[in-house]
Amino acid sequence: MYQLHALAVRSHGRIDVSITGQLENTCMGADVIDKYPRGHRVYVVDPGAAQVFIAEKRVHPGPCSEVLVPWQAHVQILDGQHKSVEIFVNEEKLLTITVKESSGRYDVYSLTDAPGTGCIIVPEGGIVLAIYSHIFGPGSYEECLKYVIANCKKH
Repeated sequence: MYQLHALAVRSHGRIDVSITGQLENTCMGADVIDKYPRGHRVYVVDPGAAQVFIAEKRVHPGPCSEVLVPWQAHVQILDGQHKSVEIFVNEEKLLTITVKESSGRYDVYSLTDAPGTGCIIVPEGGIVLAIYSHIFGPGSYEECLKYVIANCKKH
């Protein structure tokens, strides 16, 4: 995975982790396969950080276009204590980020090429792929949810 970036924001005992990166070609895919705590991993001694585990894999047989492909994921971790999140790709730790405390404010984004579709609610200042455009906010989560229900179509 290239250009791996992440943002972690805690709100009400939940860490929202937004992750973006670039896959090496059009035949590759990636999935979040686990998280800690409250995932499948169990440690005898706490590792001292929340963790997200991503697996890259070939999802299409060749030929592949040798271009970088944008990838993103959002993970929620029920965790009120850890101050950082470690991001693992193929079991290798590639990134450690500090958990920010939520401002309690969110933004709504929509797909740029189809306004009003594919709406997502993201903590203020969150990482969003360039295929999205800002359409509402910042506001409370409830205000953003009301906006999405009233103004966004399902894709």
